[in-house]
Amino acid sequence: MGAIVPLSILLPLFYGFSRWELLGKTAKIVLAYLLVSAAINLAGDLFAFNKAANLPLLHFYTAIEFVVLTTLYKYLLTGNRIRAAIVALQMGFVLACIANALFWQPLLSYNSYSLSLGAIIIMLLSMNYFAKLVVEVPQGKVSDLPEFWFNTALLLYFSGSSMLYVFSNFILQVSQTQFYIVWGIHAVFVLLMYILFTIGFLKCKK
Repeated sequence: MGAIVPLSILLPLFYGFSRWELLGKTAKIVLAYLLVSAAINLAGDLFAFNKAANLPLLHFYTAIEFVVLTTLYKYLLTGNRIRAAIVALQMGFVLACIANALFWQPLLSYNSYSLSLGAIIIMLLSMNYFAKLVVEVPQGKVSDLPEFWFNTALLLYFSGSSMLYVFSNFILQVSQTQFYIVWGIHAVFVLLMYILFTIGFLKCKK
């Protein structure tokens, strides 16, 4: 959890940048998401190494992550109404993160409410994209679409993480051992997401 999984982000980053000329808008958004994740993780490790609180970074990252990933679905899901709804969701979610930090879960606490809400919304958008693939059958194999792999990665990750976000504070109060076991499972989902992102980058063509 402390070394292999965080460093595994280098795999999709490598293939993303090495195939930069082949990347479309959606792939570049995923690459931007990976860069933000890597930067925040590195900053969090530096804070922890210097025995400084790094939970405020998680509050900030939750809002940035949501905005970047929902921007991805502005391209994956067609229709002016859907795009307008996504913009409204982005603004509303950022305000919700600020309100959560001010009134319910301060910056020095784990922001499980914001994380859970963001995960649920991204899961719904992800399932909406799969429904679109069923209705609007693309030419060729669906598995040849980079967006299919990006979306699968996000749905798998947030489906596995949503319950962790909801119950993490409760689990920590019950047993620290169980808490680490659950976060170990979360690390597996992170690793699978990075692998699926890598496959998506490899599927990118002119």
